[in-house]
Amino acid sequence: MFHISTWQRLTFCALLLTTATSCDDVLDQTPPAALTQEDAFANADRIQKTATGMYDQLQNAEFLGGRALIYSDIRSDDTNPTAFFGGIGTFTALANDGTATNAWTGGYRSLYGANFFIQEMAKNTGKVSATLEAQYVGEAKFIRALIYFHLVNLFAQPYNFTADASHPGVVLQLTAPDATSAFDPTQAKPRATVREVYTQIETDLNDAIAGLPETYSTAFDRTGRATKDAARSLLSRVYLYEGKYAEAATLAGAVITGGRRSLTASPAVPFTLATFQNAESIFSVAMNVSDNPNTNNALGQHYGRRADISVNPYALIPVSSFPADDRRRLLLLTPTAIPSSNSTPLVFTQKYKEASADYVPIVRYAETLLNRAEGLAQTATGVSAEAVTLLNQVRDRSKPAAAASYTVANFADKQALIEAILLERRLELAFEGHRYYDLMRYKRNSSRITYGAQRAVLPIPLVDIQQNPNLVQNPGY
Repeated sequence: MFHISTWQRLTFCALLLTTATSCDDVLDQTPPAALTQEDAFANADRIQKTATGMYDQLQNAEFLGGRALIYSDIRSDDTNPTAFFGGIGTFTALANDGTATNAWTGGYRSLYGANFFIQEMAKNTGKVSATLEAQYVGEAKFIRALIYFHLVNLFAQPYNFTADASHPGVVLQLTAPDATSAFDPTQAKPRATVREVYTQIETDLNDAIAGLPETYSTAFDRTGRATKDAARSLLSRVYLYEGKYAEAATLAGAVITGGRRSLTASPAVPFTLATFQNAESIFSVAMNVSDNPNTNNALGQHYGRRADISVNPYALIPVSSFPADDRRRLLLLTPTAIPSSNSTPLVFTQKYKEASADYVPIVRYAETLLNRAEGLAQTATGVSAEAVTLLNQVRDRSKPAAAASYTVANFADKQALIEAILLERRLELAFEGHRYYDLMRYKRNSSRITYGAQRAVLPIPLVDIQQNPNLVQNPGY
């Protein structure tokens, strides 16, 4: 399934990250060729650096450095078609599409760091306190679950595509092969079912909740490192995708009652360089100009500076649903002078205006509120009053001052409330990787493809199909 050179390169990089020193010590560093796996876990300091290195690998430019979110949104009904990403946004990609191949490879490269840490930490117990060991392994499992969540949604049909989610998912790779074991025939793994992948995600996130701290002492760590609330929030999303609405409401509720997170005063705050580390951003892939995934990959480059992705369909949501003076329209959408073919100015999101330094938003408190609202609305026999209150928390921050808050009486039945929550998700979480998946999990069509269409998911890379006889291609490729 993987080139052996990839495993060698990843192992080397993981080790190299753990032994980085300051520039003042550059002449005293051990030659990289002399590094061993034992060096990476030799003592508490090395283990801490290795744990930090997992987040560095999470910044992969082809995956959660930004591109994984883009590959969801450019297939939704909120963006204009874009030529930059080839056939992905137009659902015309071939099995050998380079962008899809890079996404698959980028996801599994990121995965390697988490697997490597879990595998080696098990061999080196007792070198840090039991609390720290549980935390570090919890961070690795959170990262692994996050990666698998995006992989399975990019490359497989949604969970409810079959009644028991028995349709093909992605390969479950839970170890980090070295240069010898990568050649073992057992590494030619088949695709697990979607149910099996989601079960692994659930297991990892529950383990992460048990081991992770509730919070950290610094603002950066509270946003850029995994916490219990990050794992709870992500698991609440996973449960929504599985249709486990009561469980989703419970997990999101634990975050809300914990009181560690809150909405910021303005919907623009979580997307401003000076405020990336804020009470609303529960977990982000932290970036800076030194981590720049280059002008071809960063969220801010594609949505802003390069102007690859325009969002006119989102901007044209009727004012009856998205008022002209909604703060998300006023603060987070900006027309430009760039004309389209019909001379209508193109519109761009302003969520990513820091170009290469934008954090990649993974979980925000606004989503957690809406997760619980949706879970409650789905499980109630009538219109859930608490769900209406949670919906108002998100909506009231941005709605026009003259617009009234919702009341239970505004909704004829529970389905009307669910529709309002889904609309609020579309307005609030736009261009953060949610819209296409929200359509798919409700078996709804995008503006450019119907639910269940063969090419609604990305192709398994042809190169991996050729190397691994046990891999099965998605239909239509």
